[in-house]
Amino acid sequence: MIIKTDVEHIARLACIELDDEDLQEFTIQLNTILEYFEELEDVEAKLLQQEEDNVLRTDEITPSLSQQEALSNAPRVDGGYFRGPRII
Repeated sequence: MIIKTDVEHIARLACIELDDEDLQEFTIQLNTILEYFEELEDVEAKLLQQEEDNVLRTDEITPSLSQQEALSNAPRVDGGYFRGPRII
């Protein structure tokens, strides 16, 4: 939790002059921001847990495009490969 003296210290480091009203307002705002970060940490932890659950899924082999199909819409082809612009 951030207290008024923390905000005063941050303001001094940033060379910003704040009156008492601003100090109180920024203290509230910074604490609100920190609460949001705590919520994000909880969400990230839940997402990581879900990813760990999916680690052992089986791979499925599916058909892919042939080389000819993959190159069919390419603007330039050379020797069976995409040809891009020369970069100097």
